[in-house]
Amino acid sequence: MKKTFKAIMVFAFVAMASLSYAGEHPQIPADNSSAALNRMKELKGKWTSTTSMFGKKNQKIYTEYSVVAGGSAVLERFMPGTPQEMVTMYYDNKGKLNLTHYCLMRNRPILKLAKETKESMTFELVKVEELKSKKDPHMGDVTLNFKDKNHFSSSCSGKDEKQAPMTMEFTRVK
Repeated sequence: MKKTFKAIMVFAFVAMASLSYAGEHPQIPADNSSAALNRMKELKGKWTSTTSMFGKKNQKIYTEYSVVAGGSAVLERFMPGTPQEMVTMYYDNKGKLNLTHYCLMRNRPILKLAKETKESMTFELVKVEELKSKKDPHMGDVTLNFKDKNHFSSSCSGKDEKQAPMTMEFTRVK
């Protein structure tokens, strides 16, 4: 009898909590993501590449993409779990794909999609938050070149136009 009573009480508590939660949180709105954001969602998963930007020649690195916030954003984690980890959020702003990069340099470049083709997306720098001076290093324009569903490259310019863009080739980890 005590077990039955406890089971009924647990059921009643869970049911009341569920009703209360449903009443306080409206239904998630329909996904009205731009075609460009939906294209970024296709990168969901783990990717590998190599880089020499952290002092080791051709260092193998990982990047992860996940769809977050009810499908309204894509989270990029560059070198997750390392001291060099950086995060980029891709999201729509007034129907146009934007990104905010949370940089190892402790600044936040914000870019907007400037050009899109079947093979590529080019983002232009809008502003950089948290710069101490105009001489501080920061990310510039970014171009993503899509080769197929398992390969793409990313080319990123720096603040100095004389500096060659850094390009990385990415392969999906299976």
